[in-house]
Amino acid sequence: MVAVGEFDLIARLAAILGSPGAAVLTAIGDDAAVLAPDLVVATDLVVEDVHVRRSTSSVADIGWKALAVNLSDLAAMGAQPVAAVVALGLGPGFGDDDAAALYEGLRACADTYGCPVVGGDVSRAAQLVIAVTVIGRASEPRLRSGARIGDVVAVTGSLGGSEAGRLLLEGLAVASPHEAELVARHRRPLPLLVAGQRLAGVVHAMLDVSDGVASDARRLAEASGVAVEIDLDALPLQAGVQEVAAAAGRLPGVFAAIGGEDYELLVALPSARLDPSLTAIGRVRAGEPAVTFVGAGAVAGLAGYDHLAVRS
Repeated sequence: MVAVGEFDLIARLAAILGSPGAAVLTAIGDDAAVLAPDLVVATDLVVEDVHVRRSTSSVADIGWKALAVNLSDLAAMGAQPVAAVVALGLGPGFGDDDAAALYEGLRACADTYGCPVVGGDVSRAAQLVIAVTVIGRASEPRLRSGARIGDVVAVTGSLGGSEAGRLLLEGLAVASPHEAELVARHRRPLPLLVAGQRLAGVVHAMLDVSDGVASDARRLAEASGVAVEIDLDALPLQAGVQEVAAAAGRLPGVFAAIGGEDYELLVALPSARLDPSLTAIGRVRAGEPAVTFVGAGAVAGLAGYDHLAVRS
């Protein structure tokens, strides 16, 4: 058996499935599928000890996160949520009260972002697994594939906070005066639905930063058939990230690029359309679809989180 990365396996599985037919405008390969004329559908798993740990997050936090990460995919398409369905696999020692607490967190996220949960399934499982499917609408969904040569690559908000929060929760970094904010960033991500809908009319391409800029910029490059250059020194850092990165022996730009789970929006757009909500971190140029890095710690092959790899 030969181990493959997440991206390679997805490409192989998509090839097996083949063309989905004319009713599907965008299939596998973007943040969500687009069904004619404007229906947007996305699904993500949250798996215990892969995405979350019960030792560092409450079950209510886990419920919130399970829906939030899916809503972030809708944000990346510029979509407005309609509804969600949830399949829940209860792991060992996970009782009815735990399931109810998880759904309290899920309901809190649903109420905050206007995405009611309308159905699903529940079963026993070898470990806690939550599979959420969200449905949204977007009149002009913004894809990963629209980046143009000469575009600026930019990102909303700040980066590195979720990874810093994870390290603090797991005792792998020294305490920080910004610990509460960093831990909250990891436990309860905030999908940028309003920003996504606004940016959809401005940018050429967009996706969410789920696995780290280093990996998500590669997705942008490959989908758009362009070369992307990222300046690690330009990445906007959440307060406290620099100190946590230093304590962990990592350069801050590299730390922010590979950490993942920040759920900001990564976009490509003309420089004239940059606004104060965006930080320019790179550029799109002609060349083979790939990502190169400049700045402190830049090395070839820098990559973010891979769900099929073992995380330390």
